Amino acid sequence: MLSIIIITRNTRELLQSLLHSIKRDVSLTPYIEDIIVIDNASTDGTDIMVKEKFPSVTCVKNTKNRGFAASANMGISYAHGDYVLFLNSDTCLMEGEIVKMLEFMEKHNDVGICGPQLVFPDMSHQRSFAIVPSLYSELIPKTLKVTTHQSPLTTHGAIDVPSLIGAAILVRRSVLDELNGFDERFFFFLEETDLCVRARSKGHRVVYFPGAQVIHLQGKTVGKDWVKGRIEYNISIHKFIRKHHSLPYYLFFQWVRFIKTVFFLIITTCLPFLFLSKRIRRSYNYYSRLLLWSLSGYPDTSGLRQKNRET
Repeated sequence: MLSIIIITRNTRELLQSLLHSIKRDVSLTPYIEDIIVIDNASTDGTDIMVKEKFPSVTCVKNTKNRGFAASANMGISYAHGDYVLFLNSDTCLMEGEIVKMLEFMEKHNDVGICGPQLVFPDMSHQRSFAIVPSLYSELIPKTLKVTTHQSPLTTHGAIDVPSLIGAAILVRRSVLDELNGFDERFFFFLEETDLCVRARSKGHRVVYFPGAQVIHLQGKTVGKDWVKGRIEYNISIHKFIRKHHSLPYYLFFQWVRFIKTVFFLIITTCLPFLFLSKRIRRSYNYYSRLLLWSLSGYPDTSGLRQKNRET
């Protein structure tokens, strides 16, 4: 009934903890059809660890880092379940939580994608759903909140949302087949948002289900290289806006982001005392890189893919 797909790159210890948490969830065991790990050219012995400690798990090692979307599609090709649970390697399951999501989706056939409440290890809540990037959210980022449209699902403790955070999402296999999986133009970031937007356009509900919780060690993966991670996000948002909007909209959106970048650099340069803050220094480094990326014509290789030049 359920396939679990995990994409990993050099997160052996985190992945091992996740796989142990899946194994400990005895309530989930009867539902699991297969567990698939796609290893994006890890150099930390991830594939050896999986084969030795979790022999029932299918581990496919790529010879290069293919990014999330392409790797997720590869995982889908190995999956046999009616539902597919995509998990980041920096997540950890709690017993009985994923079963709640499965039971919910079994009762509501119009739900195509479902996401849990993401929590920190101390059980405090994380942001688990998100807005869809737009010109409006770019112009007014601080005041814009995710709007949810009320539906009968709210009486069951679930809410329809525009998009979900992709650390843990449960998707019907039929929906993945209908949408031809993830758009592989997105290397990392916004591939789940694009999937949610396309699913909703086909009449499938995208639902945040706070009745189920998944631990997410936020920042343990991309946080290793924050600046390149933020550049990669810009690469994805550049592609997302171009894909889902008109050319004039896209050009104006890019112009707004460019002006914001230049404004930040000018202000911080004119007020050097701001550099006493470590956060400002990091942001200055990021915006400087972002400006160079913009002036270079938005190349794909300025973010996390710089580490992906090996064949």
